[in-house]
Amino acid sequence: MTALLLALMMINFGDKAVLGLAANDIRHEFGLSAAQYGTIASGFFLLFSISALAVGFIADRFATKPVLLVLAVVWAVALLPVLGAAGFGVLLASRIVLGAAEGPAFGVANHAVQKWFVDADRNVPAALLSLGPALGVMVAAPTLTWLMVHHGWRSMFVALIVAGVVWAVVWAVAGREGPLGAHSHGTAEPASAEGVEDVPAVSALRVLSTGTWIGCSIAVFAAYWSLSLVVSWLPPYLTNGAGYSKSQTGLLTALPWVAGAVAVVAQGVVTQRLMKRGVSARWARGALGGGVVIAAGVCTWAFVHVPNGPMKLALMALGLGISGVIFTVATTACGQISPARSRGAVLGAFVAVYSLAGVAAPFVTGRLVGDAGSAPIHGYDTVFMLTGIILVVGGIAAVALIRPERDAARLRTRATTSSRHCAN
Repeated sequence: MTALLLALMMINFGDKAVLGLAANDIRHEFGLSAAQYGTIASGFFLLFSISALAVGFIADRFATKPVLLVLAVVWAVALLPVLGAAGFGVLLASRIVLGAAEGPAFGVANHAVQKWFVDADRNVPAALLSLGPALGVMVAAPTLTWLMVHHGWRSMFVALIVAGVVWAVVWAVAGREGPLGAHSHGTAEPASAEGVEDVPAVSALRVLSTGTWIGCSIAVFAAYWSLSLVVSWLPPYLTNGAGYSKSQTGLLTALPWVAGAVAVVAQGVVTQRLMKRGVSARWARGALGGGVVIAAGVCTWAFVHVPNGPMKLALMALGLGISGVIFTVATTACGQISPARSRGAVLGAFVAVYSLAGVAAPFVTGRLVGDAGSAPIHGYDTVFMLTGIILVVGGIAAVALIRPERDAARLRTRATTSSRHCAN
């Protein structure tokens, strides 16, 4: 089941990345300005947050298998209009519908995988799902670029439609619900000393008011800002700003994802080992993940000031890639303080907040690059320096606020007190 959910996340981020890979060809064919392209890229996230929140609540009331199946089918259908006589309106509408369907994917997929593992064993599975975006782009970037060069940019959309349909068929046949959760044959998730007991008194709203949830949301907002730039603006930056060819861009776009993949796997393994040795989640998850995000911010700021060459590419890969570890940290930390019966809503609200960065980042970039006129590199430099600052702030929030044991204890105390009042 983890492998199938990993494949789903790979397709998910292939769908996100395809617009950036085809950006120059699409802009040329339809005469789109940088601001118009930025609007289309931002349109993907217009309903992303609302959908993530709404479907998160639905996933608490229904099994995750049919929810994910419906989402995957809608992804494939949403890409179809682009194959015809597309234009600004069609591209924008397609991305809005696609974003609405893909918005809930990360939260629901993590909710589904956490039904198969107790808290102490969730770090590696969560890391694998967080690895999905990196693997998706690492596979998609060179493959889809090859298709575009040899068969036109629409061939990339055809490949992604086929991938989505194939996954949906396999999931319909082989997908199963995990044994730990409120909708898994009536089996409740066992309580742990560090987590929250699955009792009705611990509501989703209480979880959302904790420092852990707030710290996770701020940190992942910062990382998603960076990720949104990688998906929508890194390919045109490498071509128009840094002067690389289209074929080189297809390969170089994968560098941040390679760095992110290594960092995510390493973080998952290290965190799981630390927690099994008794290290608290505050340090094994919050401090470790936040420190990596801070390092990513420093690298992102630095690569702007380094001349073209291997060092610049290395700093770019690290700066725009390694902050992705916070996705693993945040989903496991949120799961640690969430009862199974409200975890879908908690993760859905979490996705709804951080995905706002997906609306802001491409739009702001489009404006800054467009305002730079004949020297777009100056606009790109401003964007990446701003991104470095945002990442540092997000990392600091993670280190300071993510304290799952403390917040879980407070939630248990509130639940016990509420239960006693109800009994009286």
